[in-house]
Amino acid sequence: MNQHPESTELKVELKFFRPEYEKALFEDYHVSAEQEKYTALPVRAIQLCREDRDRHPIVILAAKQPVGFFVLHRGDRIRSITESPRAMLVRSLSINLSEQGKGYGKEAMALLPKFVSDYFPDMNEIVLVVNQHQEGTLQLYTDAGFEDRGHRKSGPVGEQVLLHYRMNRKQ
Repeated sequence: MNQHPESTELKVELKFFRPEYEKALFEDYHVSAEQEKYTALPVRAIQLCREDRDRHPIVILAAKQPVGFFVLHRGDRIRSITESPRAMLVRSLSINLSEQGKGYGKEAMALLPKFVSDYFPDMNEIVLVVNQHQEGTLQLYTDAGFEDRGHRKSGPVGEQVLLHYRMNRKQ
């Protein structure tokens, strides 16, 4: 099994998207054809963020370079996933194909609760949706503290599992 360096060695950070990240996220960013079924590439996700002020594009940096991306989404448009008005939805999470397998997704999920707490202090829960047959992805999230409470919904590529992370306000 591939051993990953400790988080202090990975130097992973979460930052809000800025124009200086465009080249890395728009031109030099790829996922596998299989992964494209389940996630929006950053170029498309950022376009949607520009149209919806409740969507916040987040860049995963390693050694100050973009290696991954996701969107934090809140507000009325996520009510089909959660009824909680204080929930933040993680969507469009991906790691650049050339950077996969290095522990960046795991480290980003470990940093996520504090990031949400720091920048969105009114939020008390993080939710996300994963296709049921994406076992590795489900394991990543459960290892990061997300809970499967048995909620399922039908998605464009099959049944989806809703996962929840209850915020600890002492982060």
